Amino acid sequence: MVVFAFVLFVVVVFGDVVVADGNSSNSGGDGRQQGGHSLQQQKLNVLFLVSDDLRPELGVYGGNAITPNLDKLASDEGAVVFDRAYVQQAICCPSRSSFLTSRRPDTTKVWDLKTYWRQAGGNFTTLPQVFKEQGYWSVGMGKVFHPGFHDDAPYSWSEPYFHAADHGLSENMTHCFYAIPDDYSDEDVTDGMLANHAVATLQKAKEMTTPFFVAVGLHRPHLPWDVPQKYFDMYNVTNITLADHNTPPKNYGDAKQWSWDPQSGPRHCGFMKNASAASPPAIGEYGLVPDWLALKFRHAYYASVSATDRNMGLVLDTLEESGKANSTIVVFIGDHGWQLGDLGEFGKKTNFERATRAPLIIRVPPILEDEFPQLFNKGGKVVRTNALVEFVDIMPTVMDLAGVQVPPLCPPVSTNIPLCTEGESLRGVLQSPSNGSDFKEAVFMQYAFCMHDSIFHDACANSSEPHVMGYALRTRRWRYIEWVPFNKTTVPPTIHWDKVLGVEMYDHGDNDTVENIAESVNVEGEFPSIQKQLSDTLHRGWRR
Repeated sequence: MVVFAFVLFVVVVFGDVVVADGNSSNSGGDGRQQGGHSLQQQKLNVLFLVSDDLRPELGVYGGNAITPNLDKLASDEGAVVFDRAYVQQAICCPSRSSFLTSRRPDTTKVWDLKTYWRQAGGNFTTLPQVFKEQGYWSVGMGKVFHPGFHDDAPYSWSEPYFHAADHGLSENMTHCFYAIPDDYSDEDVTDGMLANHAVATLQKAKEMTTPFFVAVGLHRPHLPWDVPQKYFDMYNVTNITLADHNTPPKNYGDAKQWSWDPQSGPRHCGFMKNASAASPPAIGEYGLVPDWLALKFRHAYYASVSATDRNMGLVLDTLEESGKANSTIVVFIGDHGWQLGDLGEFGKKTNFERATRAPLIIRVPPILEDEFPQLFNKGGKVVRTNALVEFVDIMPTVMDLAGVQVPPLCPPVSTNIPLCTEGESLRGVLQSPSNGSDFKEAVFMQYAFCMHDSIFHDACANSSEPHVMGYALRTRRWRYIEWVPFNKTTVPPTIHWDKVLGVEMYDHGDNDTVENIAESVNVEGEFPSIQKQLSDTLHRGWRR
């Protein structure tokens, strides 16, 4: 049965072509060996489904959205739910450019919405391109890469890219929470069209002997939250509440002028747009979204997640019906998180937990059961890991599980190296999910201050920008951020650690909470020895 949400997926299926030895001499930054599976007689296919602006709001994550299809995926044999997965920058183009090349924003040189990494950072090989160059049928549709740049054609795709369009039906920005009338069906809406195209593509792939890489990018729950009425009706509005700790962190200090951006999403929408554009503005540029409107936004976001869950369910059902599920790897993610009034923020464009943490579910197929015995015969229980992982780890993981040679670690300057990784395979975590707490000491992310310029706060309008960067890390207990002057013209960029403009330090406690209370108070300066250690780790960076 098809049910409801929004997300990113990777699926891998065995074909008939002989593949070279998947074992790799590459190891992660801590020296762990990485290698492919032992089944060398067949290639794996890949289905990559990308969501937009999805935070961990699924039922399996304890979220408020109704998502039975994705919850079922999480409980499937071979599946692992990653509870601590973080993006490298909480906005679409930088995040997608990063996880689709396995390089961080300072390497891709993509910090805004208008830069193409091949023109700025280097002619880097993408995840779909890897499989295309291995002889796969590589097909894409919807929002996989950020719009523009010809969807990275012809590099990543074997045939013309597909976009669906509902002639504005699901793009009504008047309020950004339009309930599409019941006389329209899911198939009349862009994401439903994309789901149907994905179904037809998988049915075609079923009849092919060539291995495939199929990528599907859905648009919700990105603004506007315009989905059919039935998804709004799934929720009792009296049960929808405001975010807890829905005001700025206490003791924000000097960091606030660089970090704070409470309306980056709603400023595009009806009431907030008009209020910001008025003279004088009815609500200041940094005023909070009114409570009455915040409740409507939260309702519409949940409805959009449920609509996406329906579309993801349709694709997953087709995979099951194809007979290839037993030899299919599924990886499900959102491209970054989103704040729904958390700490007063509406949008993604920060270094906070709600913006940088995103859902990640990987399902290893039964054909690999011997290599991952802990993931099978679990009686419908959800297997989870609290390993700190990063989205740059996705590309080497998919390659590793598919038996494709894992690329080497990138050197500090990799401009002229087409294929390398700034992440590492998650094979070890998948083999022992409960022992993942020491996989990484910290994960790293960043945000460019110039993305807060212009009325819509999505510009970096001056071509010389960014000049200020917020660098962040997340350990098991702490989130630590330094805002510093930045020079993008050097390779790698020059970071002026000696001229710190603002510092944020948040205590997630001994229980590693992801709740807003952890970041409701900036404790910078209260734990000097710990802060020194965190600062040293941040300056040292992700290389271990």
